[in-house]
Amino acid sequence: VVYLHTSVEQQIDRTSRDRNRPLLRTADPGRVLRDLMAIRDPLYREIADIIIETDERPPRLVVQEILERLQALPPR
Repeated sequence: VVYLHTSVEQQIDRTSRDRNRPLLRTADPGRVLRDLMAIRDPLYREIADIIIETDERPPRLVVQEILERLQALPPR
């Protein structure tokens, strides 16, 4: 399992103009994201084989890190 971690601030920035996110159509979408992160982040970290930080990183570099980290895992 690869967990792509993104800070709440980055999530707000990435989703602020997206009108197709019903959960975030509130007066305080940041609070919704913080609440979701508080619940989900520990669970995702518990099951993740790899955690990748994605803040301020272009997709190409994120993919490159995923591939490198997957190759470094021991065979199953």
